[in-house]
Amino acid sequence: MTNYLMRNILVNRKWHFLFFFLVLTYSLSAQDVSVSGTVTDDSNFPLAGVSVVVKGTATGTTTNFDGLYTITVPSNATLQFSYLGFVAQEVAVNGRSSVNIAMIEDTQLLDEVVVVGYGTMERANVTGAITTVDVEEVAKVPVPNVVESLRGQVAGLQVTRTSGTPGSSPTFKIRGNNSLGASTSGSDLIDQNNTPLIVVDGVPLVNQSLSEFNTDDIESINILKDAGSASIYGTSGANGVVLITTKSGRAGRARVQVTTSTGFVDLVQTPDVMTGDQLLKTFIDISKAGDPNAPNPATILGLFDATVEYPNYIAGKEINWHDQVTRTGIQNTAGITFTGGSELGTFYLAGNMYNETGPIDGADYKRYSFRFNGELNVNDWFKMGSRVQFSKSKADQRAIELDLTLNAAIQTSPYGNLYDEDGNFTKFTTEDRFAINPLHQLKEGLFDREVDRIYINPYIEMQLADGLTYNLNSFVEQRDEFTGEFRSSQFTDGANSEGEIQDTETTTYLLDNILTYKKNWGDHGINANFVFGFQQFEWRRSIMFGENTASDELGYMGIGSAPQAMERFELQSDDWGKLYLASRLGYNYGGKYSLTLTLRRDTSSKFEGDNRVGWFPSAALAWNAHAEDWWFGGDALNQLKFRFSYGELGNDNVPSFSSTAGSQLVTLLDGTTAFRQNNVAGNKNIKWETSKQLNAGLDYGLFNNRISGSVEVYRTNTTDVLLFQNIPPALNNGFAFYPSNIGETKNEGIEASLKADVISTDDFGWTATVNWATSKNEIVSLNTTLSGTNDDIDNGWFIGQDIREIYGFKYEGVYQLNETPAVTHFGNTPQPGDGKYADVNGDGNIDFDDRTFLGNPTPDWYGGFNNVFRYKDVELSVLLEAVQGVSRINGIYGSYNQTRGNSVYINYWTPENPTNDYPRVGDGSHLTNGGQFRNSIHVEDASFVALRNVSLSYSFPKKHLENTFLNDVRFSVRGNNLYYWTDYKNAYSPEQDNIGQYPISRNWSLGVNLTF
Repeated sequence: MTNYLMRNILVNRKWHFLFFFLVLTYSLSAQDVSVSGTVTDDSNFPLAGVSVVVKGTATGTTTNFDGLYTITVPSNATLQFSYLGFVAQEVAVNGRSSVNIAMIEDTQLLDEVVVVGYGTMERANVTGAITTVDVEEVAKVPVPNVVESLRGQVAGLQVTRTSGTPGSSPTFKIRGNNSLGASTSGSDLIDQNNTPLIVVDGVPLVNQSLSEFNTDDIESINILKDAGSASIYGTSGANGVVLITTKSGRAGRARVQVTTSTGFVDLVQTPDVMTGDQLLKTFIDISKAGDPNAPNPATILGLFDATVEYPNYIAGKEINWHDQVTRTGIQNTAGITFTGGSELGTFYLAGNMYNETGPIDGADYKRYSFRFNGELNVNDWFKMGSRVQFSKSKADQRAIELDLTLNAAIQTSPYGNLYDEDGNFTKFTTEDRFAINPLHQLKEGLFDREVDRIYINPYIEMQLADGLTYNLNSFVEQRDEFTGEFRSSQFTDGANSEGEIQDTETTTYLLDNILTYKKNWGDHGINANFVFGFQQFEWRRSIMFGENTASDELGYMGIGSAPQAMERFELQSDDWGKLYLASRLGYNYGGKYSLTLTLRRDTSSKFEGDNRVGWFPSAALAWNAHAEDWWFGGDALNQLKFRFSYGELGNDNVPSFSSTAGSQLVTLLDGTTAFRQNNVAGNKNIKWETSKQLNAGLDYGLFNNRISGSVEVYRTNTTDVLLFQNIPPALNNGFAFYPSNIGETKNEGIEASLKADVISTDDFGWTATVNWATSKNEIVSLNTTLSGTNDDIDNGWFIGQDIREIYGFKYEGVYQLNETPAVTHFGNTPQPGDGKYADVNGDGNIDFDDRTFLGNPTPDWYGGFNNVFRYKDVELSVLLEAVQGVSRINGIYGSYNQTRGNSVYINYWTPENPTNDYPRVGDGSHLTNGGQFRNSIHVEDASFVALRNVSLSYSFPKKHLENTFLNDVRFSVRGNNLYYWTDYKNAYSPEQDNIGQYPISRNWSLGVNLTF
């Protein structure tokens, strides 16, 4: 019995001991510990305001300004870290007293929120054709204008550099041309009037130029391409909208970033200018004019002038004028950025300098920009902020504005003189008094342009109720532009000195009141906006002109010394305003079905009476098929979304006061001045140009979005096209133009884009993106011209054809020796060496009735192919751009009918060279300037594939920077516009007509980016 009791006591003691041990262990494991640490981003920068919560409890804290936190938790607790825009993370404490964490940016979350007009929208609920640009790829392009960096990046967005002048803006369009460009000069304003609206931080820009913006200040870019998304901008959105959001500060320790780069600029492509021997051979053939029986000249002395060209030819002294006026330019950039903030507010402060000396003498550009974006959190429901930008640019534009383009270098004889006996530039290169030395004119001329631009964009945001927000967005911009032009008394032969100064002041005001309501309940969600605002534009220009100034040394500053009779002073002005109401209602159900309804009412001062008001509605639907319960796609087809939209957009791109006949100042015989009517009548019935667009879209994702993309199909009909109708002046009191709404156009196309993560491993990655688009426009109806037909031949507008159709004779080669022509040319029998042309009407005579359509500059299709390769810390990006099916009249060629000057080398016909490339040269040549056939012969295929951008960068491993003051170091080598594969060889670029245009340049740069 005793033993039994002892055994039970011992057993119970064991259980008691075990129980006590477990309780002690649990109490020790559950003991509270103080945990502290630092939360940073992936660049090792502290993050302020990160939520740190004990999982399963309400216990938590937030990180301070330096990303530090301290919290008391059970030693076995799990901490949850969350911050907007970053992937939430969980970390087990495991008894530690220090837990540091680096949060990773949630790119998928960022992609889910899209900036739309006057607000944001979740990507899943987007119903329109909106493309979000990869800003990281844009930042790799070494150009000063962000629009140029978009080339080849977005389906349906075509960017073209028609001028390579440093600091100039490229031409860009979304989905081609819709408007004919209301202008008395015909098609001159087509590009300008089809330019998309640019909106920066909610403010529509009036001049549609980003030349004065620092590309590094841009946070995001979204492209609104269809009427369903752009109709919220009503009158301004007919050509699409580019939405740009600038960077803002982020709470946390201040961050300093320094960027600098330097590189060189040269010509990407050059024409084949004739050498001295080629020029002599051409002169000999010009003198023979294709006659097989004509002898060679007895002496070349008659082909060259006796005092300059002939002696230089005999001496073998030859000048390559092209090399003399071109150079290797330099491009330098430097910038510094300060960002930071706390729970009270954030700031972003940036300064930037850009300096480029172009590849042609007399073309330099400097730009300085400063930006401050600040926001103050007054309390939980009210915050306010402001965005301020100041920029100043200076440009030397002698090479283009004084007509000193490369055409002068092409047309100057290689046997001319560059210097005189004293070592100065000669005034005339030969005996020809029209052969002025282009370098002499550069020395004797001035053309300076300075632009000061400042804008202030204050705003407030108030949380009025749950889901209801009020925003006040205000804006004022002052842009002052100065141009000073001067031609000295030695600039040309026998002319007085001339100077002109223009001071232009532009002021823009905007005020928007925006109400936003967002609410979700159950499967239903609403996102609604209401906007009431106005925009006002004021433009003033003063012009001072003087001739025969007292001294050339004073330049344009000596205008006041000109004789009073040779002075002129002029004031010009313009202003307009818009008042608008806009509303948008977005509804979604269960993440499956979305509906967006938009209505905008615009009132424009450019019209009269009831025509001032325009209404622009749109409706858009979207179906996320992959969100259905029955969806069968799985991971293989994880996303499939269908979108449909219809909308109406407006255009008031017509000169102000077109409703009223204008006047002009004239000087009478007695020297007094008076006003008389000009040649443009007024029309009080002029009204909005309206575009109606249908769009169908498809978004898809494959293999968990390893492959993703979209397809768009659209059609736009533009009615009441704004045109200046040609009218007979003799029957209309001297008026030759009448502003009207009597044109109609049609534009349709297809767009496709694809992005694929081809390879994705820890050490190596390859991402490829492809975009492709086609856009075809057509004139449906026009005004009745003086000829009494619906076609407008003078402006090159034809019913059923492209807006920019080339109209001329179809060139079919050259008549050879012993070939009997089957037709006559304007009643005359062609001779061997003359061009052949299609007899379109079959009457046996080539005349103006045989003109036909020869092509146009609108591409059959265009697109881009971008590849990004990453190996550890090295990244290589390569972008190719293709533009196919483009025809242009190449204006670079000379007349080839006289023995003076120089020109581009061509393979022309002679009896010994029976080519079909170009007709004979000499008297009566079809290549002669002003001849009926010249432009038709020079219509060329300007299609191209371009190596547009290359970027190679290396990021210093962060583990080697841990004990330094640096957080990030990156080196890069970048190139832009590097090479063209094209048949448009005799040109500086296949993007140009080569008629007095500054050539496109190529640039390489070496850069360093430091983050502290």
